[in-house]
Amino acid sequence: MVTIGSYNELEIVRKVDFGVYLSDGEQDVLLPIRQVPPRAGQGDRLNVFVYTDSEDRIIATMLKPKAADGEFAMMKVVSISSFGAFVDWGLEKDLLVPHSEQRYPLKEERGYVVRVLLDKLSNRVIGSTKLSKFLDPNTYALKEGQKVDAIFVQHTVDCTMAVVDSKYSAAIFPDEIFKPIRVGERKTAYIKKVREDGRVSLSLSPQGYEAVAAEVPGVLAMLRKNGGFLPYSDSTPPETIRAVFGMSKSAFKKILGGLLKEGKIEISYHGIRLK
Repeated sequence: MVTIGSYNELEIVRKVDFGVYLSDGEQDVLLPIRQVPPRAGQGDRLNVFVYTDSEDRIIATMLKPKAADGEFAMMKVVSISSFGAFVDWGLEKDLLVPHSEQRYPLKEERGYVVRVLLDKLSNRVIGSTKLSKFLDPNTYALKEGQKVDAIFVQHTVDCTMAVVDSKYSAAIFPDEIFKPIRVGERKTAYIKKVREDGRVSLSLSPQGYEAVAAEVPGVLAMLRKNGGFLPYSDSTPPETIRAVFGMSKSAFKKILGGLLKEGKIEISYHGIRLK
């Protein structure tokens, strides 16, 4: 069956004056004439996004929305009505975020992270800002060092919260942030730690010694420039490490561990010294 709110690969089965009809073999869907590729003909297969138009008819488009069913994206509120807020999701018809799906009242011209879903009762694609109810609390499938897609959804006093792989909640803490992160920004991130209680922390840098190997020559150069000694060690505050070396303390410790293992440095409470 044709899946509303998602991408479908459908075949052109007939042409009409106002577009072409696409089919999966069971259901026909109109692709309006302005969306039909110039050289598309009967029998061709097109990858289209399927949703419902303003009259609740199932329709196809070659345009790509900012998010499909089950995905999250930053969207700007374009208007407010008695039904809820309409947000721009990249298609001709704006996406409705009903009042019942708003974590708090949305305001016109403001941007919010929205989760797209298919409302089973109305068979319409809608949005929601009640993000947490769509996230899986069972995070144990995530592995430390795993590469993930993260969209940042909220700043808190202690951290910035994110949704990773459109499925899990995670946090990134200040010691892993070297440039400001905007709400709605999407980045490649890495699982730093999965705690016993299931909470997940992120890093924007690959994990493990290999991830910081490119920074090793710079640390060695600083040591040589300073006569073979630097007054920084495992006990140095993270803020100092970040200011001096431009990296997190965890990355710095990985570098020290690697250099120590290679026999290139000695470590004491007072600092590190070239051997």
